[in-house]
Amino acid sequence: MEALPGLWSLSPLAALVGMLTFSFIAFARGWVIPQSSHEREMASANLRGDEWKEAAMAGQKLIGEQSAQISTLVEATKTPAEFFGTVMREGGMNRVEEASSTDS
Repeated sequence: MEALPGLWSLSPLAALVGMLTFSFIAFARGWVIPQSSHEREMASANLRGDEWKEAAMAGQKLIGEQSAQISTLVEATKTPAEFFGTVMREGGMNRVEEASSTDS
């Protein structure tokens, strides 16, 4: 007679729970991954982070330089825009049409 009926039918589930529990404890305590490997990977990750930070700073510097150049170009386009705006307001368009119609 069995001491606990149905115990053997639960053994695969108990084994699974036991393995999951052992795996969790092994990872949590660092038995699976040696500390030297962990430190090496963390140092590598920090180095990559520093490289990304430097690249981002260089990108921000480049964006600042481009903004200054664009501002200069915008200022340079204001003068012709004001000139042609004045010509259009004072009837310069009619003069251009008259000149083209007399040339034909």
